[in-house]
Amino acid sequence: MARAAHQRGGGPDLPEITITSPNIREALARAKEIGPAVQRNLRRNLRGVGDDIIKDQRDILSGAKPGNARKAGMRVKRIQRKGSGKAYLRAVNVYKAEAASRSRSTGMRERVKAALKTRVVAGATRSGISVRADKSVGGPMVKVWNKKVIRHPVFGNKESFVKQFGQPYWWEPIKRGRVDAKEKALAAIEDALNGKG
Repeated sequence: MARAAHQRGGGPDLPEITITSPNIREALARAKEIGPAVQRNLRRNLRGVGDDIIKDQRDILSGAKPGNARKAGMRVKRIQRKGSGKAYLRAVNVYKAEAASRSRSTGMRERVKAALKTRVVAGATRSGISVRADKSVGGPMVKVWNKKVIRHPVFGNKESFVKQFGQPYWWEPIKRGRVDAKEKALAAIEDALNGKG
């Protein structure tokens, strides 16, 4: 029996976006009928549809290091429940940026950048194109670094914790690039099946 996503270390907020289009498995099978080279080219072209999204994500990660987060107060936020539930008020912390005094680098952002990739899945139960951050390459920080504020122990002192700003790199490039990526995928499939690919 397969484990649930949260038991596999995934969960609904795992950094991944799936671009669905006409059945990828059928398109690859039809391309193989035309010729194995056509199928290889189609698969390569489909792996390239997320390149612009990944480039934007890497540009964000290459930016200036975010600073420390100092609590500046609190504000009240109105939360609307899903469905017909009543809204309620909730107090949330407000943080201000403070320059980071660190100069060393552990290479964490470089590992997160290396973890970004486009994957083509054409299995019996799942098919599609997904842009994802591979936790086996980037480690747990592919997910944590995308948060607005991170709480972590002070280096060398496991009993004292600090807050610092993360670097949300994931969703904005996807929102900007997902329509273009889908159009590229559809064009690549059409070109391959019409003998242009």
